[in-house]
Amino acid sequence: MPRRLYVASLTVALAACSTASPPPKAVVAASPPKDDGKPSKGAGVAGAEHAAALEQLKSAPLAVRVDKQGSVRIPLPDAEHWTRVRFLTVKSLVGFRYGKDHHAIVAGMVTHVPDNTVQGACNKSFEQWAEPWIRAFEVDVTHDAPAAFPWRAPEPAAAGGKPVTQTVAIVDVDPVHAKMATVLARESYVAAYTTYPVWDNACLVVGVAIPENDEAERAVAARDRFVKDVFPKVEVTSDKEPPERY
Repeated sequence: MPRRLYVASLTVALAACSTASPPPKAVVAASPPKDDGKPSKGAGVAGAEHAAALEQLKSAPLAVRVDKQGSVRIPLPDAEHWTRVRFLTVKSLVGFRYGKDHHAIVAGMVTHVPDNTVQGACNKSFEQWAEPWIRAFEVDVTHDAPAAFPWRAPEPAAAGGKPVTQTVAIVDVDPVHAKMATVLARESYVAAYTTYPVWDNACLVVGVAIPENDEAERAVAARDRFVKDVFPKVEVTSDKEPPERY
């Protein structure tokens, strides 16, 4: 139950229909059509466009995108084709969609704990925040092998320009397959999330969700690139928690 909570909240922003996936055919990597930045009615594009977009996510060079308050740097593949968005029902620190048809989304939010150095505290705080979403959406989750990596947390600037030793935290990643089945929607996607101990008693949660749309193998490969190449390189550049949420 607890591990599926972040995935459930991501489904609020991402809708993607899927059926059993045939073996993938050769597809040339390509960016999605130019995003006009206007609100989308939801994901659902399958076929060659989705397959090509996933291939692009698997292989495109990474470049950094920054939140509006300049506090978090997230490296994204094919970065210029991600559009900053707000999610209608979830307040976030930052959100991006890959193509207007949501070939993928990335979201970052903040939770609070009494002591973010306690092992598991950040995960627990997010689970408590997300509990209402799991009640609203019936999400069936299966877990792939978990991952972990060392990450340097931000430290307040030292007086007189003296160097500051950053705290190294071991950050856990949970990659999953998820299916949502409600009266209004039946979707299948892959996702992963991780939590970083940051600022004063705060936790940064960063997650990616990718609709399968008949491309399960490509979706998994694209998600796994985030686990391996993106999450470990997330940087928090502000030593104070940014005040705004969107």
